Amino acid sequence: MNKIYLLLLLLFFSSASYAQEKENSTLFVFIGEKVEVKEFSPDVKKGTIIMDGAFKAKYKIIKNIHGNYPKDTIEFEAYDHYGVPAFSKYKHVLLYVSEQGGKLYHEKYQYSDVYLTKGNKWAGPYSSSDYEHPDNENTSIKPVRVKFKEEVSVDISEFKKEAIDRWFPSPYYKITGNKAIVVMGNYINELFQLKKDGILKARGYYFDN
Repeated sequence: MNKIYLLLLLLFFSSASYAQEKENSTLFVFIGEKVEVKEFSPDVKKGTIIMDGAFKAKYKIIKNIHGNYPKDTIEFEAYDHYGVPAFSKYKHVLLYVSEQGGKLYHEKYQYSDVYLTKGNKWAGPYSSSDYEHPDNENTSIKPVRVKFKEEVSVDISEFKKEAIDRWFPSPYYKITGNKAIVVMGNYINELFQLKKDGILKARGYYFDN
């Protein structure tokens, strides 16, 4: 019984410590334009095994969404278990960067590739991973039809049918040949709201709205 009690105490203080860490960190959310993303070897203690690839990223800030980072460019570190961070494939992305211990880190795997619409607004494709997050089960946010300035599509030539159905479902995407063309998505504030209510909340971030 004492061992179980001790375990519960450890879990409690571990959770409290995690929440405190998030409270003491600053989150910057912005639309960024890629300048460069380069792999590097982090300085770690001897014997430490790193399971993720380490990258230094530099982005031009197109628009601040949350946190109001004071400079027009931002440099941060990104760690990714699967190799090169997926966000680096795109020219413009909605990025999430936190400041912890005086350093800036990308919130692991969190981004939305974004594009200008014909109305000169920024929007991103429908994201099943955000809509299917447990905390977004009852979200009032809905995908809308978006008219981008240029076609936004994904090469699906190497995807199996099951993966295409999973990640590029109709009516949000139109499958034409080897392309999944984006038909529906969300504007920036809605993309951010889905993250706030979903994965960011799960990671211990809390917002006024």
